[in-house]
Amino acid sequence: MRSLTSRARSLNSIVAFQTFAGIVTSLVTAGILVRFMRVSFAIASVIATLLALEPQQLLFERFLLTESIGTALFAIFLFLAFEYLCGRQIWVLAGVQIIGITLVMFRVAYVPSVLMTTVLAPLIACFSINGPWSAMKETERKRTLQRLAIHLGISILLFAGLHTAYQRWNGRLSKLPPAYSYADGFFLLANVSTLAKPVDTDNPELAAVISQPLVFASTPDQRNGRNQEMFSPVGLIGRIKTAMNSEYLANLECKRIAYRVIRRDPIGFLRLAFHTYLRFFSKEYMADVLSTEEGIKALAPDEAKLLSLYYLKAEGLPFTKTLTRQYHFGVWPYYIVLLHTPLILLACVFTSDKDIRRFLWFLLVITTLHTTVVQIVGVEPSPRHLHSLAVPLAIAIAVLIGRISRQRETT
Repeated sequence: MRSLTSRARSLNSIVAFQTFAGIVTSLVTAGILVRFMRVSFAIASVIATLLALEPQQLLFERFLLTESIGTALFAIFLFLAFEYLCGRQIWVLAGVQIIGITLVMFRVAYVPSVLMTTVLAPLIACFSINGPWSAMKETERKRTLQRLAIHLGISILLFAGLHTAYQRWNGRLSKLPPAYSYADGFFLLANVSTLAKPVDTDNPELAAVISQPLVFASTPDQRNGRNQEMFSPVGLIGRIKTAMNSEYLANLECKRIAYRVIRRDPIGFLRLAFHTYLRFFSKEYMADVLSTEEGIKALAPDEAKLLSLYYLKAEGLPFTKTLTRQYHFGVWPYYIVLLHTPLILLACVFTSDKDIRRFLWFLLVITTLHTTVVQIVGVEPSPRHLHSLAVPLAIAIAVLIGRISRQRETT
């Protein structure tokens, strides 16, 4: 972002680059549909066009966020994974891992999906060569297991090497021990803040902090409550930072406390996730969440000063009713559909042709895992964190349309 904006002193360059990323997402998705899903070019073209006009895609192309570039990388990640499942070539497997770690650089929430792909892709690729295991001859089984051992070993080594290198690089830049992130404990404890008790820590000072009533999330129905416990200086996380006097140590302690909370009350933890899920169905609640994601809030003085460097008089900009903002909010039921993308993919698996089912099974597992992680860890019903699911959703819809179209042709 610095290289795209600092020299030009304009934000137009980042908008253009992110718009280009949106085009890449649509084109790669069309390529997946034609090459792997056996969808006609006409259907793939229509779906790719609709994906380019997806409400979050249009909005976030105009924001300083990682979503547009991250979704383009996710589409490329899926394309390479499907290419590996198709041809079982080692160099493609290496490409999957390289794009995977790049994807993680933009959003840490993709770590579970990349890790699952590390194991799942070789398993599906190797066991789909000669048909069902029971139908294989003894020599075929041995070759399959040998191939699986080689591919799985390479995949795991690539994952471990690339992710260790990234964590060390991140630590070197941050002048801290290696890690993916230095705020994961903060987010996790904010998520379970309503369940935390003094017994969840051995630190007497932190036990005293936790024993105090929560400022924002004292009741489950408080809008944006757990999120405020994370970001407000007087919230639970802010008070722990003050008590520890070190953000790094505070993050580690928050992580330990959160893990203890989850082990002590796993049912309560899952209940929080389900409560967050139900909020997607409340238009009133979603209105608050979507307005936040649309950037509708007053700018702080330092933010206005920063934007002035780019020749923007931005005092009233957050409250401008742009077409993309109105579109983003107006189609809010679409985000409920987006949340249930795994169910639509499951329907595709059972109605599709056998030659594409391995691709759909892989996509179903990855999409379900990503949706579950975002849903369980998230403190609010945030469609923004589900943005990349637009690609699997587009694939699922195209496959279903293609299936219906072929059935009509045969009748």
